[in-house]
Amino acid sequence: MTFVEKHRFEEARGERAWLKISWEGEIYGVGMFEEMAKKYPEHAGKATAAATMEWLNVHTCEDLGHAAGVTVSLERAEKLGREGAEMVRKKSFDDVAKECIKETPAADKLYEELGKGAGTPELRALADDLMVHEPALRDWLKSEMDGNSDGAEKVFAYLERHGISREEAVTPREDREDYGGDTQHLVLAFFPNEDLADEAAMVVKNWEKASEHMKVDGVGVLVKDENGKVKEHKLGKRAGKKGMGVGVALGVIAAIPTGGLSLAAGAAGGVVGGGVIGDFFHKGLKLSDEDAARIANELDANHAAVGVLAWDFESDAVADKLKEAGGTPETHEVAKVAASST
Repeated sequence: MTFVEKHRFEEARGERAWLKISWEGEIYGVGMFEEMAKKYPEHAGKATAAATMEWLNVHTCEDLGHAAGVTVSLERAEKLGREGAEMVRKKSFDDVAKECIKETPAADKLYEELGKGAGTPELRALADDLMVHEPALRDWLKSEMDGNSDGAEKVFAYLERHGISREEAVTPREDREDYGGDTQHLVLAFFPNEDLADEAAMVVKNWEKASEHMKVDGVGVLVKDENGKVKEHKLGKRAGKKGMGVGVALGVIAAIPTGGLSLAAGAAGGVVGGGVIGDFFHKGLKLSDEDAARIANELDANHAAVGVLAWDFESDAVADKLKEAGGTPETHEVAKVAASST
């Protein structure tokens, strides 16, 4: 039974129902193609590109879904991703390919109905894109089964039309911090004290470890010590080649109460100097003066902050998780910087 049949497309009616099924189907596809890339190294690049295409569509569905009042919970998304991966684990490459090809007619009908009922130009554009992406996947999989691979050229062409290069397309999601930076977000949440912040940080880390589809770039905690100095401790990774590490991001936040003096003294690992502190506040983390004042007030009140670096498509889920843990989250875009600090 294909994904669309399983989710009773024939019973679904209306723009919101069709959008939700489309959104969930793309999440399922992410799990499926990411697992395919791991299980079949000979197809890894093309399968990863297919997963990248599915992720691109997930992001679009998410944006349009939120605008239309449609949601897919994090728990539901993780379940769908696991189901897609499990299907690949249990079947041969050809059997997975046959299942995908079998779904094409039902998926085409779904996207056609989505386009017909689209209430906005953006939703219509999504439906048109989905009508193109489905045969791109089908044709690639069929060519592999026939022993005459088309190189997934239609998949790569789809991604290139949306501004994603081949290099980016074949980069596994967990490795994309080496190629990104401008799509990072810092999700910052304040808690009444350090103990609660530490607990929330561990919740995020444990949640990440338990999820196949959530890979944040670092977690850290900021709080003032008994001498009034902001201290930090990190649970995260080093920055990517073009990304800001969580230590750099938290160093910027920690420097706010001093007007940047602590950062100039080396809190950010030497990545930036005092002469560009103001520029780094506004451009590196894209903090407004109002943001800086509010953050300073929180730290001055001896509240503790949890900072999480995540990609833009993960930041909403991270914010929700920190809110569940009792925090008050806010999200700041991170610009590309040349950094290799922890």
